Amino acid sequence: MHRQSVVAWIAVAGCLCGAPAVAQVDIAGLWRPLPRNQDGSGLTGDMAGVPVSPEGRWRTQSWSPDNFDVAEWVCRPHAWDYSLEGPLSPIRFWPEIDQPTQKLIAYHGHINMMEQETSIWMDGRARPPANTPHTWSGFSTGEWEGDTLVVTTTHLKEAYIRRWGLMRSDRSVVRTRWRRIGSFLQATSILYDPVYLAEPYIRTTMMWVFDSAMPMNPYPCEEATETAVPRGSVPHFLPGRNPLPGLNPQVTDAFGTPYEPRLGGPETMYPEYIAKMKAFPRPKQVEAAGP
Repeated sequence: MHRQSVVAWIAVAGCLCGAPAVAQVDIAGLWRPLPRNQDGSGLTGDMAGVPVSPEGRWRTQSWSPDNFDVAEWVCRPHAWDYSLEGPLSPIRFWPEIDQPTQKLIAYHGHINMMEQETSIWMDGRARPPANTPHTWSGFSTGEWEGDTLVVTTTHLKEAYIRRWGLMRSDRSVVRTRWRRIGSFLQATSILYDPVYLAEPYIRTTMMWVFDSAMPMNPYPCEEATETAVPRGSVPHFLPGRNPLPGLNPQVTDAFGTPYEPRLGGPETMYPEYIAKMKAFPRPKQVEAAGP
């Protein structure tokens, strides 16, 4: 009897090992964003917590707010991966199905923020050549790891990590892990940038809830001349001349945060840095809180 039980258990284990793991879920539908902390602190120019490289720090320090007002950038959209983090991020996902085989070809997505759209190709197609034109949404492929849809995005245009000049380059790769938990959808975004980042940068605060009655409002933009910045000019600041409060060593926020952590870098991502930060001198001038 004991030997028969052992044989039976071996047979069951063999069946379980040989069967494919089917744990995929469906992300299609209307998803309403839940409140989240948008990346960054209260001081404009603060890079704390972001693993910027020296090149990324110099890129940020040269940025000017007039960048938003140049004629060439009228109606410039936010990139898809940046739009996920903002407050105007209701999303609609819908599947594209091959009718003869009923296999999933792609998930297509539409987000309210500046009406960005994406296609997540699920059919194993090859990634385009490196010199293919880059877009705001890039080229995305997806594959399942258990119940998590792992999306890899390349061919992205240069865009913001934070809206005041902290940038990722057009050589970036974004890996987004979409996980549906009942009526909730979670996105974990990992940004790899060999130019402006020294280490991968992870964002985990993005959550949505399924809402079949959610309206998807349009986000129109009409091109118009709204500024006196001459066409063809490139607004910028030289090193050490940027007036953003986060880059001013004489200014702090309501919590008295020191200047050094605001320069960012891999070390500022980890909890152990808090003890080191307490030893830094704190500026006395407090920046007024924004609206």
